[in-house]
Amino acid sequence: MEERDALALLNEWWKSGVVSESLAKAYKRKVFDEAWRLLNKHRQLLLITGLRRVGKSTLLYQLISSLIGNGIKASNIVYFSFDIASAEIVKILNAYTSLTGVDWKKEKVYVFLDEVQKLKAWSSQVKFIYDAFPNIRLVLSGSASLQLENEAKSNLVGRYFVIDMKPLSIIEYYELKTGKRIERFELYESELRNDLENYIKKPFPEIVNWESDAEIKMYIKESVVAKITRGDLPDAFGNVNFALLEGLLTLFYSKPGMIINTDRLASDFQVSKTTIENHLFYLEFAKLIRIVKNYRPNISTASRKLKKVYPYDASLALAIANIEWPYAIETVVASALDSNYYWRMGNKEVDFVMTNPLVPIEVKASREVDNEALNALVYFMKRYKVHKGVLVYNGEVEKKVSRVNILPLVRLLARAHI
Repeated sequence: MEERDALALLNEWWKSGVVSESLAKAYKRKVFDEAWRLLNKHRQLLLITGLRRVGKSTLLYQLISSLIGNGIKASNIVYFSFDIASAEIVKILNAYTSLTGVDWKKEKVYVFLDEVQKLKAWSSQVKFIYDAFPNIRLVLSGSASLQLENEAKSNLVGRYFVIDMKPLSIIEYYELKTGKRIERFELYESELRNDLENYIKKPFPEIVNWESDAEIKMYIKESVVAKITRGDLPDAFGNVNFALLEGLLTLFYSKPGMIINTDRLASDFQVSKTTIENHLFYLEFAKLIRIVKNYRPNISTASRKLKKVYPYDASLALAIANIEWPYAIETVVASALDSNYYWRMGNKEVDFVMTNPLVPIEVKASREVDNEALNALVYFMKRYKVHKGVLVYNGEVEKKVSRVNILPLVRLLARAHI
């Protein structure tokens, strides 16, 4: 599709003066306020990253709608998606000028570029526009977060802010599903706990009201996972082995928290160790898996061996594999904490370790916990002179035992996103 045709199709507000609610949906996620603040306060470009289907494009449309509502001329806002077509940014802007008559080189223009990672050498093009035309405000989004952030760090130092959009928080899920705003978590705690399993299965905006497990799984398989493995990753790297990617995902999603043994994986899949390492990078790059390292005070030591792998989000694993609920809950906590570390020494292990400040966190899927469940936490706290530990469980009562906060899962999920 030519740039002019794509622009005319994508920018309905040039004719109507408004963004339709089918695009700029009424419900605004929590990140909207931060994105709106940064867009209006700073000249730096805004980079919005995150897994597919979490609502990045919707956020862009909501920002566009709010700009128009606050007096910015509709013709001075241009949106382009590299999912639809590919072209150099200057060519897109020249086509925009030919359609609207707005001189992008002189007038104040807001430029929204969606799925920008699909544009080759995007960061050098963005750097040129940013440096040469201070009248232009840039908002970019993309699904390949590692690539986007690495390129931004290399070429756009000091020129950008990053917002990482995750799947819906439990608060957002409930608000979007019911149409109610939760101002006080305490008033809705029982409702959130009762809907916890449904939330874990479908934390994507489009499917919060779906009831069919089969349809939910198909949506996640096709609209999230397959879009990445068969679209985004080949676009980014070219030499991708689809069968290997899908085989690794099935394995990792079946066994959340498994130790990565690249030699064994290479033998099992009959490929080289380098190929395994490359495809692990691709999956982490695309936010399909999360690598968690064995914590040591010397961080460089932690990165060398005994790495664990988790699904990036529990819903992905539940759609692809039949995993036991305790593993799903462990994955949920890893995602909520955005965890990078766990701890194992001898026969003692702590599920996750937060490093700033240092806090060990254990996860139990049971509705009750006993003192034995605290042993590894207490040992870690004594060894590293830590004054606080956390045990997350699937119960209802929050309490403190031996300097360990015993915390219901639903409260952790609510607090992690407030």
